[in-house]
Amino acid sequence: MPKTKWFDRRFDFAGSAPELSAILERLRSAPERVAAAVAAVPDDALVTRLDGGWSVNENVGHLLDLEPLWAGRLEDIVNREKVLREADLTNRKTHEANHNRVPIGGLLDGFRAARGAVLERLATLGEEEFEKSSLHPRLETPMRMVDLFFFVAEHDDHHLERIGEIAAGVG
Repeated sequence: MPKTKWFDRRFDFAGSAPELSAILERLRSAPERVAAAVAAVPDDALVTRLDGGWSVNENVGHLLDLEPLWAGRLEDIVNREKVLREADLTNRKTHEANHNRVPIGGLLDGFRAARGAVLERLATLGEEEFEKSSLHPRLETPMRMVDLFFFVAEHDDHHLERIGEIAAGVG
């Protein structure tokens, strides 16, 4: 079955929200799940690009690159911004970062630290912040805090799946 490209995915946030505790666990465990996924990949394969896509290092670097966006969108919701800040849909930061020259351990450490900071900020929020919403600019749908971080967890898993595909393809 062909994999749906990230930008082709659609999300419906109407109705009941996903369980926040399950989403927080997915967010908390993402850095270690990524570390486990890359542990079995030989060092030279970490920088191998398959099918014109990013390498393992670039996928991990991309997860790190997006943490400031997630943190910013969290603040957008807290501050009742009408529309969430836009993502760079060209992923320029990832393309220009040259993550293939960075040891995987450094990328993983950066991702752990950045995700930890987002989780620490989430832990400071009161119940009222979780009821607020802002419009997602690309999806054109309102997102509550729980919806935003479900989206983030899905994005993490999308890249984890890609890392697994690369590892299988170069193995």
